[in-house]
Amino acid sequence: MANGLLSSVRHARFWAGGSRSLSRQRGASRHSVNLLRYTLAMAIGLGSVTGVLAAGMVFGMTSIALGGEAPPLSGGRALFASGGDDRRLSAIGKLVDAGDLAAARKMLAEEVASRGESYPTIFLEAKILFREHKYQESLRVLERVLALDQRDPEAYKLVASDAILLERMDIAEQALKRAAQLAPHDYLVFFNLGALYYTDSRFAAAQPELEKSVSLNPDYVPTQLFLGLTLEELGKEPLALDCYHRAIELAERSGFKGEQPYLYPGRLLYRENKLEESLPYLQKAAKANPQSCETLCLLARIYTSQDRETDAVAALNQCVQADPKQSEAHYLLSRAYVKQGRTEDAAQELALFQELKKHEQNKKDYRKNQRANP
Repeated sequence: MANGLLSSVRHARFWAGGSRSLSRQRGASRHSVNLLRYTLAMAIGLGSVTGVLAAGMVFGMTSIALGGEAPPLSGGRALFASGGDDRRLSAIGKLVDAGDLAAARKMLAEEVASRGESYPTIFLEAKILFREHKYQESLRVLERVLALDQRDPEAYKLVASDAILLERMDIAEQALKRAAQLAPHDYLVFFNLGALYYTDSRFAAAQPELEKSVSLNPDYVPTQLFLGLTLEELGKEPLALDCYHRAIELAERSGFKGEQPYLYPGRLLYRENKLEESLPYLQKAAKANPQSCETLCLLARIYTSQDRETDAVAALNQCVQADPKQSEAHYLLSRAYVKQGRTEDAAQELALFQELKKHEQNKKDYRKNQRANP
């Protein structure tokens, strides 16, 4: 698999578009694609850099300690040609973690000029490029990293991060599977693999990966949420609610920021027509994130069912202030205005809705994702 993935990374760095949507059409309409993408990328790619430095040092030095020659790098430099400086590399890693990329890049250039390239310096270059949102360039550097050593799970996790943000889920899946083999106790690897399967509507495959992640770290809120979403899709709604309730407990205990622990059970109960039970969850979700249009639109629907049109209009206006291009909010406003006898306002909102839907149709990308060669 490792050699096949290296070939895929080499192939992918020449590919700059023509991808399919991050999730399938039906999933995109039901779930927050932006949340999925953000969670996947952040959980894999924006963790501490300093851990990989030690791992890279171990992997690089093992070859030398066993009597093998250090693999050559560009410019004729040898891996750890000068031995490296753990403290300096650690300081660079901390700058990357802190987001001070200019300072990190300056120190990294000085380190390479002084001591030559090493496995950790090349990985740091890939990490900086990732943080600079240069995902294809990061993959190009990771090609060199994997050519030097294919036993570091952190390298595969960063490959997955880049691939996810390039919407190359085929490469991300291969990378995460390899990382899981190398780091079988890393809950984030299994979380991200499960979340990736979920976004690709492979729910039966997602469940065991997410359950493995929960077994390794039951206190990680995103895993509980994605497991709940997966169980919903598999028709196991009571188990999904159990996951959401655990997520709420963990979120309130840990200070987790975001509306999702409340939104997801509220949305599930709404779909089950349990509006009275749904309402408190959605109200808490709106309090956690007053700009969540999904939450506000669901609240408006419940308020309308309770003949609370004033509250519905207030929620919908709050939504369009946060996102004027939210087509559903304009549609619901048109209906609410009709009930209030505001026919001109209703016609205006309906026209906005129709224009936005037309624009959404024109923006659809029908190009298929290019798959990696096996």
